[in-house]
Amino acid sequence: MIQDQKIFRRKRWYYMILDEAQHIKNFKSQTWQILLYFQTKSRLLLTGTPLQNDVCELWSLMHFLMPNIFDSQSDFKEWFSVPMQQALQKNLPISHEIIKKLHSILRPFLLRRLKKDVEKQLPTKTEYLIKCQLSRRQRYLYDEFINKENRKSTMKSEDFLGLMNILMQLRKVCNHPDLYEPRLIESPFFLISLHYYVSSLCKFDCDKRIGLEGLRVLINQMEMTGKSL
Repeated sequence: MIQDQKIFRRKRWYYMILDEAQHIKNFKSQTWQILLYFQTKSRLLLTGTPLQNDVCELWSLMHFLMPNIFDSQSDFKEWFSVPMQQALQKNLPISHEIIKKLHSILRPFLLRRLKKDVEKQLPTKTEYLIKCQLSRRQRYLYDEFINKENRKSTMKSEDFLGLMNILMQLRKVCNHPDLYEPRLIESPFFLISLHYYVSSLCKFDCDKRIGLEGLRVLINQMEMTGKSL
């Protein structure tokens, strides 16, 4: 679509059905800006990725679908994004009126379906929970991170953003300790240096690849000097 955009823009399309719609959640991306100006009567976005709680990303998708209705990003951001950010920064509960208003605006344009609701022949999903013990290094990094004074003060202050940061760091430790504290890779092999002794004649051209002609020249020089191999 991007490579042949000049050709596609000449046509008036009835439907644009865009799969993997999460790729246009950023309104500054090249894909979003190119596809936005295609001449279409109706648009449909398909995605299997859950929508994030980012108001700007929601506006990007909604503006792409209906640019005439969701035309102003600043108004959309002022209605929803600013009150939510202020509530998170001040550790205040988010107003349910704001959430209800956002849901009432988005609900007529969103249709969420699970695979089991569409395809009846799919087998039921089975989940297995396997508990894995932390390694010695993981346990050490985990305890060291938790026991720091600034971490304890953050957890007592109930700062939402600070708690989320702590949670992300602990998840890194549990997934793999190198995600939290990278460790240089060193070879476990240790080889003792080799020492060898050669005659001065062999050492004369040890680093050069002498051909047949070079070997003949070397023999002639030895014969003239009276040396032997």
